[in-house]
Amino acid sequence: MSEIIPEKYHDLLLSIGAYAQKLGLRAWVVGGAVRDFYLGRDTVDIDLTFDGTQESVANFCLKMWGGEKRKFSKFGVYKVNLDNGLHLDLARLRKETYAFPGALPEVTFTTNVKEDLFRRDFTVNAWALSILPDEFGKSVDPYGAQKDIDAGLIRVLHEKSFFDDPTRMLRGLRFAGRFGWKAAPKTKQLFLEADREQALLLISRERFSQEFFKVLSEENIQAVFDYLVQFDLLKFAWPSLAWHDGLKTLSTPQERLGLLTCSLGENGEDFLHSLHPHKDLSTLIKGAWKVAQEHLSPLTPLADFQLRILRTFFPHLPPQALEPCVLKGQDLKDLGVYGRNISKLLLQVRKAQWEGTVSTRDEALKLIGH
Repeated sequence: MSEIIPEKYHDLLLSIGAYAQKLGLRAWVVGGAVRDFYLGRDTVDIDLTFDGTQESVANFCLKMWGGEKRKFSKFGVYKVNLDNGLHLDLARLRKETYAFPGALPEVTFTTNVKEDLFRRDFTVNAWALSILPDEFGKSVDPYGAQKDIDAGLIRVLHEKSFFDDPTRMLRGLRFAGRFGWKAAPKTKQLFLEADREQALLLISRERFSQEFFKVLSEENIQAVFDYLVQFDLLKFAWPSLAWHDGLKTLSTPQERLGLLTCSLGENGEDFLHSLHPHKDLSTLIKGAWKVAQEHLSPLTPLADFQLRILRTFFPHLPPQALEPCVLKGQDLKDLGVYGRNISKLLLQVRKAQWEGTVSTRDEALKLIGH
């Protein structure tokens, strides 16, 4: 089955597999990378798993191809971002148990690849290919991943799956929208049961936010949103959240988050803060949201990121609307205007510039009678 692994990944994966074999380790490429390999889709995210400690393998990757690594000790994972643009997750084979529905998993290590595959979200991701030189590409597919991919079916591996990890509900809808797949009958039944029980409330807001950000990353985002609406899951992001056609125009999840923030009007700021975005991103989006709320041309230049959001949200704005106000406070001081009158006149000019009746300094001065 070595033909499943694209040629362009052969040298890298063979090198890693050969090094692992020298250490006495078995090694596989697993999960979404195998799925994407089989579907002929490009990917830069490759998950690798080993039947023993893999830190030396992570260091080998850095030595060979350059990059940086981070360790997530709770799950025994090394994330290695290579200089060639590939992102590797190097993990040990493990089993997971859940102390209660929605909890983070408790991890124990195993040497059985089938046990590791069983902990995964769906059968389509429970597929492993060996990367050892003497069995490169050998398939381990105990739960029918290839069969379900061929049939376009999303199938969980056990009945408690959606309660153990409710983020799988969003993940399943992302796969449905991305690949045009359908849930297997039993999986749909289990999904609807978890939906009725509002299982997504069992997880922290941070975990929900991470998964919702992945929703905003989907290329075919309208199909995913259609499913979220169909199953009434958008309310977990925000009760009044709805589809906006501009989501198809914007391509990054950050810009899409900004657009949705603007679309929620006065609730936008609370929605944004509830998702705990990075501080710098939050500041940029909040700045765009404030302009959208005020309907006034800004006093200072907007970032390109903010301009893309606002031009998408307001597609018919006059050209000068999002440019900095053509009149400055110092201009008014030079004309002998002081105190509150400065703010009052600037407000008048900003409103006119937003509406398109003013686009130059001379027009602004004429508007305020100077």
